Amino acid sequence: MTGQVHPVTHVVGAILSDARQHARLTLGEAARRLGMRAEHLDHIESGRHHATSADLYGVCRLYGMPDEAPALDLLAAGSSAAGGWEVHRHDRAGGFAGRLAAVARQSVRVRWLSTHLVPPPLHTPAYAAAVHQPTTSRPWPRLRSQDVVVLDESVVRRGGATAALMCEQISHLLNVRHTGAQIHVVPALFPPGSYAELTLADAVTVLVAGGFSGAVYQATNVLATHIDRALDQPDPDRSHRLLTEAYAHHRTLREAW
Repeated sequence: MTGQVHPVTHVVGAILSDARQHARLTLGEAARRLGMRAEHLDHIESGRHHATSADLYGVCRLYGMPDEAPALDLLAAGSSAAGGWEVHRHDRAGGFAGRLAAVARQSVRVRWLSTHLVPPPLHTPAYAAAVHQPTTSRPWPRLRSQDVVVLDESVVRRGGATAALMCEQISHLLNVRHTGAQIHVVPALFPPGSYAELTLADAVTVLVAGGFSGAVYQATNVLATHIDRALDQPDPDRSHRLLTEAYAHHRTLREAW
């Protein structure tokens, strides 16, 4: 990061870029309809320019998502204030999961670490419903070869009362790993938490601590160092063994019910 641009400025830009692409508008066409220069809109989408309230409300109306404007305006508020920016920016408004998914879709690399739950891109529908994760109107992006998920072993072993659901979820994880996705299972991850590192096309990295009630965007690399540490000695064989052991554990519970 350079200057006084908060990572949330890039988050807002990524969300708007994703929405424009979904609306099937080119940058030039969108700018023409908005009555602004294409360079200005490009700078907003790339996070090089702070979006004003007028920008956000106009863009959201054009892209058919006027209800998103207040949340984006609140998220962006103060992110380019003189004298520095806050370390954390909270997004607790309704629809935060959809905004986070939009940023993930615009990212060139996504790294997740969780000691609590399986991250949203890997959810089966039953698992998502069971953990009451907010749904999104558009899907989370699938894992690519450059993406990484690190799970604490406890994430795949808990859930005794939902053994059939966990069998399905772990089977899905094993199938995704077979396609080449990087899913690592590590015993006793520390510190506890659930967070993601989202790297955007202009190499800006955004750290996000997730939860049931919102996302917290953090202007710090501390969370990423925890992911680095967990990946110091990746062990695919261990991850496969822990997943298959967890599957057998839940299958035994399922048959006992």
